[in-house]
Amino acid sequence: MTTITFLQIFLVCLLGAMSPGPSMVVVINNAIFKNRYHGILTSIGHGIGIGIYALFAVIGVGIAIETNLFIFNGIKMLSVIFLIYLGIKTIINKTKLDFTQRSNTEGATTSFLQGFGISILNPKIFIWFVAIYSQFMSLDNDIVFNSYLVLTAGIVDVTWYIILTLFVTSNLALEFLRNKILIFQRFLGIIFIFLGFVLLSQILLSFS
Repeated sequence: MTTITFLQIFLVCLLGAMSPGPSMVVVINNAIFKNRYHGILTSIGHGIGIGIYALFAVIGVGIAIETNLFIFNGIKMLSVIFLIYLGIKTIINKTKLDFTQRSNTEGATTSFLQGFGISILNPKIFIWFVAIYSQFMSLDNDIVFNSYLVLTAGIVDVTWYIILTLFVTSNLALEFLRNKILIFQRFLGIIFIFLGFVLLSQILLSFS
């Protein structure tokens, strides 16, 4: 695995983790209305759910490669189109995330399960990983590389949400996030679209 491939996988996992949505709301609300410890537990639960979806995506794409390359190439094309669509939707979405709903104040297990549940019950995450990881999968992949794909997804997600937890539990940070979230959302949308067109060009070049 080259350094460029390593960085590409890390970057796309980070972009996916940073995308605003229900997961961000759950983690931030637990961090604010419970405490920093509960925010971290929620982050860990969420990351484990992400890792499971990444594992399913790697296995699914791997089976597609081994059984039918036509289906695999179709998955790659449809996945890239989905990525561009996701970027456009992210840019035009003007719904503000609600960071004011108090979370259930029960124990640590509840916080962990909330993080796990909000990720594992979101099938869009699986589509995201199929879209991204299909660009890195091939018959030449070994178990070390595929393990890196799975572990990177989970570790990057946990790390990002723990950092976010530490950020929002510091002074004035939440107000800053409320004011800038739409700008941040549009920025990520542009990155998704750019990434989608780069991947699309690579697919078209491979067919020529």
